[in-house]
Amino acid sequence: MSMRKTFLGTLAAAGLAGALLTAVTPTAAQAAEGCNTSNARTVANASTHSRGIELRYNGACAWGRIFGSPGDLVWVDRSFDGGRTWEQLSVTKINTGGSNFTDAFNNRGNLMRACGKAGNFPEVACTTWW
Repeated sequence: MSMRKTFLGTLAAAGLAGALLTAVTPTAAQAAEGCNTSNARTVANASTHSRGIELRYNGACAWGRIFGSPGDLVWVDRSFDGGRTWEQLSVTKINTGGSNFTDAFNNRGNLMRACGKAGNFPEVACTTWW
């Protein structure tokens, strides 16, 4: 009986630890917390296969926008070392219509760029780092 209680106690503790770890893993929406899209301006542009890609910025946060066709992708990259390496954030697809945008991310005083890809072509285009 005591072995069973020990097993169940260990199982419960493992389940609680797993739940806590899951709860603190940030989602894209949580990463973008504190960002809004008001007072934004386009700070960099790129294009590929007649698709327009923009990096939008509002003073604290940046996000990507693409004008194209369903199936096209847009995302933002954030670099902490001047563009030598970067992390890709919020890959977003145009599902319907002719445009879509990524979540907004705090640039934390670092460089950001927007990248995009026409759904039926292999090439990727990115704005300049900003």
